[in-house]
Amino acid sequence: MPEPIPSSTRPQQPLGLQPAMLRATALEPEPEHPKPLLTVEQQIDHMKSKGITFDLVSEAEAAEHLRTKCQFFRVYAYRKLFEKRVGGKLDGQYVGLDFGHLKALSNLDRKLRDTLLPMTLDVEHFAKIRLLTSAETRGEDGYAVIRDYRKSLPESSLKHLDAELDRRQSDPYGSDLVRKYRNDMPLWVLLEVVSFRTFLGITRYCAERWEDAELSELQFLLLRAKSVRNFCAHGACSLNDLTGSGPCRERMPVSLARAMTDLGISKRLRAKRLASPRMVQICTLIYVYATLVPEGRSRRERADSLRDLFSCADRELSSFPPQNPARAAVTFLERLTRSLGLLE
Repeated sequence: MPEPIPSSTRPQQPLGLQPAMLRATALEPEPEHPKPLLTVEQQIDHMKSKGITFDLVSEAEAAEHLRTKCQFFRVYAYRKLFEKRVGGKLDGQYVGLDFGHLKALSNLDRKLRDTLLPMTLDVEHFAKIRLLTSAETRGEDGYAVIRDYRKSLPESSLKHLDAELDRRQSDPYGSDLVRKYRNDMPLWVLLEVVSFRTFLGITRYCAERWEDAELSELQFLLLRAKSVRNFCAHGACSLNDLTGSGPCRERMPVSLARAMTDLGISKRLRAKRLASPRMVQICTLIYVYATLVPEGRSRRERADSLRDLFSCADRELSSFPPQNPARAAVTFLERLTRSLGLLE
């Protein structure tokens, strides 16, 4: 029987890699990607090959915009709002699409995010006041509510809540509150230090605890407002997909549908304009803002922002055909905003 090779003389393999894995790593070629990184000049050539013109914005201006203001991947995303030719020599090219249109939509989308994000923050603030007022009118013990809430959570959710509070203990904005009340936290303190997601869970629990149908409906509406807050905060595009052609559908809240009926917005128009989940969420935010946020400085400031948004849309979309999804969507949002009394 051959003697074993001393460990000091054995061929050394990199830690964590077996011989078969090493052979595969050495032999497998780098994958080829069908869409390589393009230079700005190549990006413009690619757009021209798709029928995109540079009449409203020159090629030189477009190149400067792509280098310094907005990356190609984001600007090009708005092409989906324009029709393509079918058949013939120009098959697959876009109809009536200029780079100026893409730039205008990108600018308007940023304006929309800048308008909606403060609205979501107002909604979260006044929803918390609504919850605390409900607890007060019922004579609730704010400490007992959170003790019972914690008992109602499954183990995984309780661990998630505790982990969230543990993280806040090193946060410069909420650590003092968490350390002071960590072992027995009342409702009004917890609302100050937890995420929007956790706040929604507390709202749902309280709605069930008090059998409050109105609060339960508010929690359902706030879920949509939270989605709007997330896409605004992360700078995601929203105007590039307003047709509802994707697999994800969003159920319109019953209260929103009822309000639109009362405002004279037909079921046919609702079905057409709110086919997109994004439009459902944005319209829900506008509705819950109008019904939840009281008259005052916050509401006046948001009204100024909305007025500026729609003025900007009139300028940016003036060269768009009326049936373009972005123009039609913004027109619908303005009608809803005015009908709900947020704008005169």
